[in-house]
Order: sequence, then C-alpha cells, then structure tokens
Amino acid sequence: MIERLLGETFACGGRLAAAAIDAQTSERLSITAGHQVLSAISAASQSVSEAVTRVAQAHRLLEALGQRLGHDPQAYGDVVKPPSASLDVVAQPAAVAA
Repeated sequence: MIERLLGETFACGGRLAAAAIDAQTSERLSITAGHQVLSAISAASQSVSEAVTRVAQAHRLLEALGQRLGHDPQAYGDVVKPPSASLDVVAQPAAVAA
C-alpha cells in the first residue's frame, strides 16, 4: 500500500511541476519567476524518491529475515526481482546510504 501511495505522490509532484511551468510560460514570465516553487517541488520529489528507496530496502531486509526464519519468500511480497536483488542486503544509516 505504501508503495502505491508513494508512486501516486511522486506522479502528483510531476504534474504539479508541469502545471507550474505551464503557468509560467502562459503568463510569459521570466525563468526566475516562481523558481522557489519549482525548487520546493523538486526537493519534495527527491524526498519521495528517497522514501521509495527506503521502502525497497525494508522489503529486502524483511525478506532476508523471513528466509532466516525459514519462511518461503514466494509466499509474500514482490516475487519478480531483478538479478541485483539476490545480493546480500546490509542495513546502513540514511546518511551513509546516500
């Protein structure tokens, strides 16, 4: 569920950025008009993107825990994984992972 909400939030930010540019160009404003708004939208989108990454890391950690506890990973979560998903996942603090 959180994955879907983050995806919708990211898409909404994209639509908001596009609307801001459309408004800027339709009013024939200079590129500097409203740049603070675009900067804020961009920063928010970056934060949502980082949240998506953190949720994916949490899934991988939970999958590793489940395997150690003897649970079948095919019984839950995303079952179609890229080849890189088979690498060992090590939890890292947010500041180090960036």
